[in-house]
Amino acid sequence: MSQRFAPITVALTGQLTFTLIIAAILALVASYLLLHRYRRAVIRSMRRRSRSDILEIKGFLPPEPEHKPNDAPLRFDFVTRDAADSKENASLLYRQATRRRWLIAFIHAVAGCCFAAIMTAAFFNATKMEFSPIRFLFPTWANAWPIVMAVDLAIALSRRGRIVMASAYFLIGGVIISIVLANDPGLPIGRLVYLWLESNAPATLLLVVFLNRRIRAVGPLVLVFMILSVTGGNLIVTLTGNNQNVLKAIRDFSFPIGFGAKNTLVTLHLIGFAAAAIVGWIILGVLRRLYEAKMVSEPSITIDAAWLLFGIINSSQLAFYGPRWIMSGVVAFIVYKLVAAGLFRACGISRRAQSKRYRLLTLRVFALGKRRESVYDTLGKWWRTVGSMQMIAGPDLATSTIEPHEVLDFVTGTLDRRFIDSGRTLDILIHHMDLEPDQEGEFRVTEFFCHDDTWKITLARLADESDAVLMDLRGFSQTNSGCVFEIHEVFNILPLSRVVFAVDATTEQTFMRQTIQQAWRQIKDRSPNRRLPAGQVSLVELSGTSAVGFHNLLYALCAAASVKPT
Repeated sequence: MSQRFAPITVALTGQLTFTLIIAAILALVASYLLLHRYRRAVIRSMRRRSRSDILEIKGFLPPEPEHKPNDAPLRFDFVTRDAADSKENASLLYRQATRRRWLIAFIHAVAGCCFAAIMTAAFFNATKMEFSPIRFLFPTWANAWPIVMAVDLAIALSRRGRIVMASAYFLIGGVIISIVLANDPGLPIGRLVYLWLESNAPATLLLVVFLNRRIRAVGPLVLVFMILSVTGGNLIVTLTGNNQNVLKAIRDFSFPIGFGAKNTLVTLHLIGFAAAAIVGWIILGVLRRLYEAKMVSEPSITIDAAWLLFGIINSSQLAFYGPRWIMSGVVAFIVYKLVAAGLFRACGISRRAQSKRYRLLTLRVFALGKRRESVYDTLGKWWRTVGSMQMIAGPDLATSTIEPHEVLDFVTGTLDRRFIDSGRTLDILIHHMDLEPDQEGEFRVTEFFCHDDTWKITLARLADESDAVLMDLRGFSQTNSGCVFEIHEVFNILPLSRVVFAVDATTEQTFMRQTIQQAWRQIKDRSPNRRLPAGQVSLVELSGTSAVGFHNLLYALCAAASVKPT
């Protein structure tokens, strides 16, 4: 390696561990602080009352005179996938949702294999290693480890699914290692293990931390941003320190004004950090425009951040063989994106999704909890292959459903513009609601931010225009007066066949049934349910981490959305 490139090589490789540690600490602090402040801002605005005539509106349906109670019988039924054969439309929509989600995961896996092959090719070229198909197998398999994490992020696998996926990966690796050792018996197996850990351990540990449910919405992006910024600080210090003319000019300027060596060093770090941060901020702005133009989806942004992290770390190690190899990770990432985009287009997944666009409104008991967030994360991934989701924003999911443009709106101080403070604002937001799939076949989640006195009219408007409504009654009790209002309102607006109620052991079943029975008896004369000879309430039991309950829920929602209007 020529002496000319030594400073850059040192900056990119010798300080890699330091860069990762500092970037991880800064990213953790920044992620928690950002989401904490975002949640506080959302709660503060929600509790604020609007200054609008919307206060006079009590619901979507106008007040009615006293009417005779509804005496039609009401039945409670638990929905399972076992009934799939009896509802052809529901079964078809359910199969479309599941197949498209697995197709999306498959495309990410194929594109990931291309990423791994490019990184392996860069390794062979940088080290001048003689090529052979057998030698090419092991490093490609090692570089393909992020596929396991990408598939999990794309599908939201259950714990059992993650174990099966990881086991399949290592089973393939065992076969490849056996072939390599058979071809080269003298090769120590410990060296192969070390090479795998060197390629994957640092990035995997970082992602395990930053894919934690509490910071997953912004963590990976903030981590990549911080790695670039800290690297910029280290790079400018290294380059300055190895250029005697620049170093002398800085010393002649800083020392006379009282800046010692330590303060000068800190200032150089900050200048490099700021310069790289500006570049990172521009990249975030480009990412936002791509997201709003529907070139990328919210799940793929997290997956892309994971691939880019692996590319940055592994290509930094190749910089020992020359500074140009630092770009190998970026090249591999670009190839990954091009292959994925080409496959999405070739499969026509976006075109198929546009044929029928279902709208799902999700209502819930506002209560924090990992189980609740897990269900919404998983349901969002699977449902959004066939339709969009709308929800009224609440403090429980404020930081788990946050999307890229909402983060930037908060950072730039424009989040309040998203809050509904008048009937006109509500009309505008509903008119501009995003109901089209992006190029990856993913529909969007639209959150409606409401003040304390605007959520009821928003609920009524959204329910009236939805194909299906999910009412998550986990944790439902007599203290949830808002949820009681929602049940009554939904009974008045939507056919009961389009509503699904999710329950679990935390639901006060007796009170829930009493509330639903009361809402059924008090439905207004203009309600579509008033003409029914009998009513049927669709319930889904969600228990623990079982995937059965989730798939029953997905099928129930497909059945509700596919009900033909009467």
